[in-house]
Amino acid sequence: MIAINKQMKISISFRNIAKSLVVLALIAISTAGCFSRNSDRKTTGEEPFFQGEEGLEEHGKKKTLDRIYQLDPGDKEFNISDKFYTDPPRKIAILPFDNLIGGKYILNSVPIPRFSKEETDGWNWTYANRLRRFFFGHFASREFVDIELMYVDKMLQELGIVTPNDLYKIPAQELGGILDADALIYGKVTEYKNSYYMLYKQIRVGLSIKCVSTKDGSIFFEGEQVRHDNDIRVATNPFDFVIASFQNSMSMRDVYAARASEEVVRELVIRIPIVNSFIEEKEQRIKERIKAKLSFLPTLNTPVIDTDNDGDTAAPSMLDKTETRAQAGHPDPITRTEDFPVGS
Repeated sequence: MIAINKQMKISISFRNIAKSLVVLALIAISTAGCFSRNSDRKTTGEEPFFQGEEGLEEHGKKKTLDRIYQLDPGDKEFNISDKFYTDPPRKIAILPFDNLIGGKYILNSVPIPRFSKEETDGWNWTYANRLRRFFFGHFASREFVDIELMYVDKMLQELGIVTPNDLYKIPAQELGGILDADALIYGKVTEYKNSYYMLYKQIRVGLSIKCVSTKDGSIFFEGEQVRHDNDIRVATNPFDFVIASFQNSMSMRDVYAARASEEVVRELVIRIPIVNSFIEEKEQRIKERIKAKLSFLPTLNTPVIDTDNDGDTAAPSMLDKTETRAQAGHPDPITRTEDFPVGS
């Protein structure tokens, strides 16, 4: 009789859990439907662009409270030399990052070997270049002139610089002259590890960078960041334990490593001081370029001459002009924000 009562209680508890999950699923579906329809304009369309952006220097930077709440003590020191403030570099090349961890998958501090050396080398480069591309993405929005990664990589390959040891052998002054850069950014992947203990999971990604002058080899700035992406779950019964363990295992997927990587580089780039003189100079050049273009461009009130319907030849459209130049072997040059062959 006691065994029957226990079985009934267990079945009732599982039934209640199943009902709760169904209710939560229905609420989630209905809520998602409400949000998906909530896409109508809530503004007039007359709100102006190009206003002062709030929190430009602080947006995305973690505060002490954020780190305590996320159990992420990853804030490291970021040093900036006086030379950066007096003579900041304008054109900067981001070199391939050196991976100090290697290409093995590290789980609970245990390196899991790959199937071959080629695969290990591939992942070694993949981990480092993922962080490098994230860094370039954030850095490209700054006021500096960045050199495209593809150009840097192809140039280094042509020079026979294909390993970190090769890169460190060549002086920054010599490499800067080849790349036509005022400074070089060296990066090192210091952490790329995973931990999973059922109810606890952590993804740890670390990166250190150093910006070196190509004039005298001095350091403009250097710093390091380590991101601890933690998940701690509580289970009060075996069913909760299974669910929590599954949720933590799903949090080990690649998308979470990408988020941790993006946060590491964002914290580094945001600590590079803003060079207002570069912004002012660029704004002035843009104004001059716009003024020069508007001097011969038609205004909105200028009537468009189109007599094709009467058999006359109309002025070619912008697309036709582009196609005509391409057919003649004179493609339009790529317009860049700076008067440099590479970069933006």
